[in-house]
Amino acid sequence: MANQSPEPLVQSHSDESKELRLPLRFDRQVIGLILFLAVIIIGMSFASEHFLSYNNLLNVLQQSAFVMILAFGMTFVLSTGGIDLSVGSIVGISGGMTAWLLYNDVNIVLAIIGGMIVGTAIGIINGLVITKLGISPFIATLAMMIMARGVLYVWTRAIPFREYMKSNFDFLGQGRILGIQFPVILAAVLLLILLFVFRRMKFGRHVLALGSSEEAVRISGIKVDRLRIKVYALSGLIAAIAGILLASRLTTVHPEMGKNYELEAIAAAIIGGTSLTGGKGSLVGTALGAIILFMIKNAMNLLNVHPYWETIVVGVIILVAVSINNWGGISKPRLFTRKSLKEVKQELT
Repeated sequence: MANQSPEPLVQSHSDESKELRLPLRFDRQVIGLILFLAVIIIGMSFASEHFLSYNNLLNVLQQSAFVMILAFGMTFVLSTGGIDLSVGSIVGISGGMTAWLLYNDVNIVLAIIGGMIVGTAIGIINGLVITKLGISPFIATLAMMIMARGVLYVWTRAIPFREYMKSNFDFLGQGRILGIQFPVILAAVLLLILLFVFRRMKFGRHVLALGSSEEAVRISGIKVDRLRIKVYALSGLIAAIAGILLASRLTTVHPEMGKNYELEAIAAAIIGGTSLTGGKGSLVGTALGAIILFMIKNAMNLLNVHPYWETIVVGVIILVAVSINNWGGISKPRLFTRKSLKEVKQELT
């Protein structure tokens, strides 16, 4: 008994470094999603002659891009063991701020920055409420979701906001580069950037470590509260980006813009293999999860299935995805050794 080595707290730093050498490490979850996507494509190619058309596939990517971007931020939050229910309202209020600034003849760059500041500020407030007041992420972000939506209703007086499309703002949501919609291109660029942050930077490793064991992170010398605030700020910023794109796409900001987007973002992340208990996240999986969600919606639309059935199907897919994660042990957090904790502490000082 005395000769037994202590059980590791987290995966060793050297092992994690090996994983980080691969820019895209496709685990079993991602491979499974790709196969599931292939099954949908093959099946629908026989069921509908329009499914595999170039325009239809681009349409699926266009529709999924907004939720995909939103889900990237949600992946970071879920990886810490938290949740952010306010992102849908942030989409609405950030898009509304940019539209309002444009309506008042503010420079397009400043208007976009203004919308991003609003989203980031709400994310920081979420982080402060969670860390300083000790309120659970679910309650804190649920309250923010309701308050931000209420502000949007009061601000717009429940009337859609129009006449702000100027200064080529429409390109963000409707423009194309080489025939591909700009939101799709931006989603791909954000995926690459966030993949680098998630896998190659200390911030990404700390996010996963926080979801695995908060105590271990504290022992390592990482300021947990500051890290959590940064994660929620990032989620707010990404939600603001999605909101600005959506305001450009819709050419109208209405009080319910972005409503229930938080649920679709959570669904995409969970389907992609991110664990609700923290310590496990996959941005590539999240992207595939968003595409799968909207490809299924598109398929049901082509098959003339009533839209009400979409919610049932999505719910079933989420249950299956979570069950597969649990059965495969995918949701179990990875652990660090005590030695690696000292190494992380040395890196931070």
